[in-house]
Amino acid sequence: MRAMRKSSLRWLPAAIALSAALLAGCATPDASLVGADRATVQSRLGASAERHPLAGGGERWLYPPGGLQQEVWAVDFDATGRVTQVRQVRTSENFARVRIGVDTEADIRREFGPPRMTQPYSRVGLVGWMFPYLESGIWNSEMVIYFDPQGIVRRIENGPDPRFIGGNGDRR
Repeated sequence: MRAMRKSSLRWLPAAIALSAALLAGCATPDASLVGADRATVQSRLGASAERHPLAGGGERWLYPPGGLQQEVWAVDFDATGRVTQVRQVRTSENFARVRIGVDTEADIRREFGPPRMTQPYSRVGLVGWMFPYLESGIWNSEMVIYFDPQGIVRRIENGPDPRFIGGNGDRR
C-alpha cells in the first residue's frame, strides 16, 4: 500500500505544472492590461484569434474564449503599441450600435469577431452571420446580422440561441 501511494504522488508535481500551464493560456483579458505593450499581452493571453487595424494606426486583437462563443474579448492598442481598452464585445449595447445600410462585413468582423456560422437566405438575397451572446448576462441568445451581396448590413435581429432549444436535435 505504501509503495503504491508513493508512486502515485510521483506524478503530482507534473500534473500541477501541466494544469498551471493550461490555465495560463486561458486567462481572460481584463482592465489590468491597459497600458501594457503587445509583448506583455501576448505573454499573458497567448496569440489572438484575429487582429484588425484600427483608425489612427492602432490594432484590435480578438480573444474568443470557450466553446460556446458567447464572449469575444477585444484588446485595443494605440499606434505606439500600448493597450487603450479591454472589453467584452458581444453585448446587447454593442449590437445596438450596428448601423444598417452603413456597416460592412469587415466592420462587423472587427467589432464582434468571427460568427458562429453563416447562413445564406437566397429568397431574400441576404446572408446571415450568427453571433451567440448572453443577453442581459443570463439569456442564451443569438444575434443575426444580415448582409446584402455587396457586404453591407441590411437587417439585424436577435432571438434564442437554437443550440439551447429542445426539438429535433439540429443545434449546429
